[in-house]
Amino acid sequence: MTTQALARLIIATAALALTAMLLFSGRIAYAGKPKPDSLPPTTPTSLVVTGITENTVSLRWNASTDNSGKFSYRVKTIWWNSPTNVLATVSQTENSYTVQSLAPLGKYSFAVYAVDGNGNRSSDSNVVTADTPSGDTIPPSAPVLQATALGPSRVQLTWTRAIDNRPSYCCTYALSMNGSPLTQNINDAAAPSGSLSVIIRHLPPGTVNTFKVTAIDYARNSSTSNSSNAETWPSNDTTPPSVPTNLHVINLDNSGGELWFGWTQSVDETDAQNNIEYEIYVNGVLSPLAVSAGVDFDFVYTLPGCENTITVKAADQTGNTSAASAPLQIKLYPCQ
Repeated sequence: MTTQALARLIIATAALALTAMLLFSGRIAYAGKPKPDSLPPTTPTSLVVTGITENTVSLRWNASTDNSGKFSYRVKTIWWNSPTNVLATVSQTENSYTVQSLAPLGKYSFAVYAVDGNGNRSSDSNVVTADTPSGDTIPPSAPVLQATALGPSRVQLTWTRAIDNRPSYCCTYALSMNGSPLTQNINDAAAPSGSLSVIIRHLPPGTVNTFKVTAIDYARNSSTSNSSNAETWPSNDTTPPSVPTNLHVINLDNSGGELWFGWTQSVDETDAQNNIEYEIYVNGVLSPLAVSAGVDFDFVYTLPGCENTITVKAADQTGNTSAASAPLQIKLYPCQ
């Protein structure tokens, strides 16, 4: 073998030995490609809320680390129980962030995770929650209330609409009678422009009752009206009218919504037929629409769902109420 050939053999052998050593030590990858990074950053810890305003929540957490030295954070914002979330990207040099553009009176939860340049993702941090305040502390104006007795068992309440600094957030109304919440036997009634009215039914005859109405805005600020008294008329009648019969459909929007139906009118030993009122129940719940008297048909809204059960009760002027009629079953589209 010539000296030149021997030199080439020695160089080739040394190169092979060096390649084998580097492969064994992990400094180069198979086929000359760098070994991919599959290690995620460490999980951010100790996430806390550091500040809350009407539209923002400020967060802070303990920093992550990563073997690559380069990563960023993702801040997750979840509103109420929404299945989706909003992500914000934060630099690895920061371990705090203020979430912007939140809604007042919102319920939010937050978590943070880290992602490196190869897309390796850490686990989520602990979850923290925050309720944003309304930012509104101004109550609506107090309604002006008037109570008027309509008979032995009925009182009409009429009050002026409240005015609020945020008109689009005003108002719901809560009623009370004799200092306790009033939630039953309430039906809508016609009212003058700028006012609202309801009729309270099934009050004891010959009694004085004190009423108030409270206006409540979206931020739960409230104002309560004046007290107004009304004395129901005395009555010794204790016999209810007969049960309405022959419930039947007159017109139905079967996609859900409006129902006109009729019945055979009741009779009463004391009150004429034109004074007998008819309470309409949809799936056992009294309709809040105005109660009509002296009629043999009326209107009601059906409830969402395939089937509604309609019943009617007759009530005389003293509030004596018949048993419920036989039910009228209403099947709505697509269950017909």
